[in-house]
Amino acid sequence: MKNEEIEQIINKTETDKLNIYLSLLLSKCKDIEKENNFIALIMILLVLLFYSASFGQLDSLKIGPISIKEINSIKIFIPLVFSFLIFRYLIINSHKAEIEKIVKIFSRDFFKIENNDIEKLDDFTRTILPISIYTEINNLTTKGKSKFGCFGAILIFPIVGIAIIPYTLQFIWLKDFLSNYDKYNFFQKSAIILSLWITILSLYYFIHSIIIKMKENL
Repeated sequence: MKNEEIEQIINKTETDKLNIYLSLLLSKCKDIEKENNFIALIMILLVLLFYSASFGQLDSLKIGPISIKEINSIKIFIPLVFSFLIFRYLIINSHKAEIEKIVKIFSRDFFKIENNDIEKLDDFTRTILPISIYTEINNLTTKGKSKFGCFGAILIFPIVGIAIIPYTLQFIWLKDFLSNYDKYNFFQKSAIILSLWITILSLYYFIHSIIIKMKENL
């Protein structure tokens, strides 16, 4: 949705309804942030599980009533779960970006904040939104001037690379499984194909979302 379209809706809607809508948006934004942290934790655990099984450090696993005696037998299904988590993460964060854009425009217009660049998060609106480590890190690069600016940029730059780590892992894992594709059974082959399809789909979704955002900002 373009900024102008959001502004038109805000201007035509009663204040009481906007207040209710804003509360719902902030609550949803908070839920998304919690899910983000949960997904990140599960992804880290899956990476540890995969490489623990690969290097023979883990032969069995017990999670509550579920007991898995041969980790190697399920290792091939880890990329499938991992690809779904990547896709889910992209979807909810794209949704979160739309929510934050609406909140920024609402805050700017309702509280008469002088912020011509809606892409930048002003301090007032930042206090309304739930705390996000990614937002705070991004804030370091966009807010204020410091004689340590270059040093800070160098420290923050590697964090950008974190975004491609999940795809790098998926490429490494699937490349190995695809090279030995013929030796797997039907279910294992299905897991490999689904993992590959969801990974490609998530990449398409990511690129498509960027293109749409660029068109909306023209």
